[in-house]
Amino acid sequence: MKTIFNTTKNILASILLALAIMLVSCNDDLEVEITPDGNEWAQVIYNTAECEYLGEISESGTAFFILDLFNSSNSNIGIFIMGFGTLPISSANFKLDAGTYNFSTSFAAKTLFPGMTANDGSKIGTFLYNYTTNKFTFVTEGSLTVSLSGNTYTIAANFKGEDAVTGYAVNNIIVNYTGSIKYTNDLGDISPVKSTYTATGTPKWLTIPGDGTWTGTLDPVEEDGEKWYKISNWGNDDINIYLDDVDGKIVIDDYTRVVYNGTHDGYFRVAIIEGSNLILLDDGSEDYFVTYDSANEKLIFPTKATYNGKEYQALVGVIGYNRTTNVPEVLFSDFYADVVFQLTPTVTRSSVNNKSVEQSSKTGLQKNTLNGLKMTENYQIISLQKETQKR
Repeated sequence: MKTIFNTTKNILASILLALAIMLVSCNDDLEVEITPDGNEWAQVIYNTAECEYLGEISESGTAFFILDLFNSSNSNIGIFIMGFGTLPISSANFKLDAGTYNFSTSFAAKTLFPGMTANDGSKIGTFLYNYTTNKFTFVTEGSLTVSLSGNTYTIAANFKGEDAVTGYAVNNIIVNYTGSIKYTNDLGDISPVKSTYTATGTPKWLTIPGDGTWTGTLDPVEEDGEKWYKISNWGNDDINIYLDDVDGKIVIDDYTRVVYNGTHDGYFRVAIIEGSNLILLDDGSEDYFVTYDSANEKLIFPTKATYNGKEYQALVGVIGYNRTTNVPEVLFSDFYADVVFQLTPTVTRSSVNNKSVEQSSKTGLQKNTLNGLKMTENYQIISLQKETQKR
């Protein structure tokens, strides 16, 4: 059964061990030479390409990947190509660099790692495989070129290597592929990095609507083992809002005061509209999640919410509570439906891995435990008239 290597950590350990004891050997004086003509690999017409992105390895500053080429009629015969490319901003953005790749153990961009046997006996690097017969050929020399037109890749290689068991030289290893590449990654969920954003949303409550588009910044913040996101300029009203990272999920922070004036404290809330009422869904019994679409670098705010067993369109905005009575009375922003942030990362994924994130505390920001608010049946109804404007 074909298996693409274990974890990135295990691959790194195997590579470093192999390099340390110099298990790569390209012997030009071998008496026996094998060519692929007539063997199982020479008959392969490569029509499938899968590329697994494994992140940054050993602080190399480059993207570590494994490209698997085979024919869909028999995935047990093909070639693993281990190499390095340009480090992407996020795993979802990884793509093979166009250009020529040569063999090296430097981990530099546009290099391929030669095939070898690791200390534990496993095969690593670049090698031809036949998992039906358990026959392998290490690839140690040659070059590979990648070109891209639209979504179609053209990959061509002329390699040399050696039989994994006998060490006999193998020449004229020709690889050709044209088609798409299926990209995957072994990095788990990826969270947003420091970014600028362009937001779109539909203002739903004010007679003079809030802006339907606006821009700002998103900053990941870590402190005392907790992580959250500070978002500037909500609704184009110069208000910072916050989202919490809870076990890898992004949750709306509705308890931190985000704005205030002489009489009211403002909080970012989820609401619905029923008739002429804006109903705040802030009973503390439910978290409202923001979806991160890593493939397209988008934050998608809640679109649906349930109230009294019925589903409504979810809205988000900033409401002001009377500081004396804790009654919601004024709006600091419009309430928006279908809010989407298109993110443009301003840092690389590697700098985030090196803890280059903002160290800024919420300390000093007023927290509002929802239990202290005056509520009716665990929700709040605001009968503000449509002509109500922002404070």
